[in-house]
Amino acid sequence: MKPDYSRRRAILLLVVWLLMAAHVVHWKLAGRTLAPLELNEVMHTLELGVVTAGFLFMLLVLGSVLVFGRFFCSWGCHILALEDGSAWLLNRAGIKARPVRSRVLAWVPFGALLYMFVWPQVKRVLEGREAPKLHVLADGEGWASFVTSDFARNLPGPGMALVTFVVVGLVMVYFLGSRSFCRYGCPYGALFALADRMAPGRIVASKSCTACGLCTAACQSGIAVHEELQRFGTVVNSACLRDLDCVSACPDGAVRFGWAAPPVVRFWNRNYWAQRPRVRFHLSPWEEVVALLLFFLGLGISRGLYGLVPFLLSLGIGAMTAWVGVLSLRLVQRPAVKLGNVQLKLNGKLTKGGRRFALGALMA
Repeated sequence: MKPDYSRRRAILLLVVWLLMAAHVVHWKLAGRTLAPLELNEVMHTLELGVVTAGFLFMLLVLGSVLVFGRFFCSWGCHILALEDGSAWLLNRAGIKARPVRSRVLAWVPFGALLYMFVWPQVKRVLEGREAPKLHVLADGEGWASFVTSDFARNLPGPGMALVTFVVVGLVMVYFLGSRSFCRYGCPYGALFALADRMAPGRIVASKSCTACGLCTAACQSGIAVHEELQRFGTVVNSACLRDLDCVSACPDGAVRFGWAAPPVVRFWNRNYWAQRPRVRFHLSPWEEVVALLLFFLGLGISRGLYGLVPFLLSLGIGAMTAWVGVLSLRLVQRPAVKLGNVQLKLNGKLTKGGRRFALGALMA
């Protein structure tokens, strides 16, 4: 009997949420607790030189990705738990979350990565400031390293956190497809994608693989798994999150996690680039330009809204603004338009759902 990795992963992700809740409860009861294990703590280490629990956690995760690949993204990330849970709820409601493929939006996480971690260092050099020395601070001395009474120091309030979870989870999944925030918003995912190219731990196939395509159908990250396995013997796409759904889906047990040459050693082989499966994008070049402009518009407006909107939420809002804008443009230009399984326009006329969408887009 094949293991049900999706069930195991769901249980583990639930445990992650329970541990997060326990962390908050301990802080409320004790007044002091372990400093936040937030990946964005790295920004403060780079800027202030303070070694924090979050910084060490980031190093641990990054080290695991360099060896095993992006297991953390699918087995330990609370945001992915929201995305997959939202996709499951929508599917139960009869709504299929259809992925949207965009060239320009795919670069957003890398731009966010540069903005958060690289640009501050470039700015420091341009201003002639010295690099901070790494040091440890106790609670009360500033940005505490390991134990703090200011647990919420880099976290949004409960209301804004709830809005963030709804937008990057349910709303983005509905409009842009499963794991859309991973694809179009997460700067940490961009870093892990770069590290994944050096990881020898990969999804591999044995010679008994028949390329039936069931692994591809099971992949929630939109990877042509069976094609990559046939051409390279391993999945080379850095969007692979190692959720092992493809392993569970293989009827012959030919797909598994194993060891193979990482993609970085294949980069110099011209055949590698020629053999990679071609990606079919859903936006025309003109629509990509519109999407890019609308993304920055949504990002700029939401980011500056009373200084309350977290950066990651503003990235999600920017991506949503881009796609809603493209759909609105299509409502004007095309005779037929669909959003998921909802027909917005048919035979040149707006449907009831299309009128509701147009009204909502205008109000937004």
